[in-house]
Amino acid sequence: MNIASTRTYRENRAKFPLDELRKRDGQWVAFSPDGQRIVASAANVSELADQVRASQEDVQNVVLEHIEIESLEINLGAAELQ
Repeated sequence: MNIASTRTYRENRAKFPLDELRKRDGQWVAFSPDGQRIVASAANVSELADQVRASQEDVQNVVLEHIEIESLEINLGAAELQ
């Protein structure tokens, strides 16, 4: 990915819908070079690479990211405060 497309990727990826990412929580995701779409997602990188190839995309031209949606709950009990 060249420098110009890196900026575009970051801008678009930052706007990616959280609802779509939640569907892939705990998975590896291959994003298009411009960050506007998900090419494939899978539990591990090997399976992800197979899916990217099957989609006719160039494996060298996607951006991989492991998606982890953090819980918003904070569980504190009295034991933690003593």
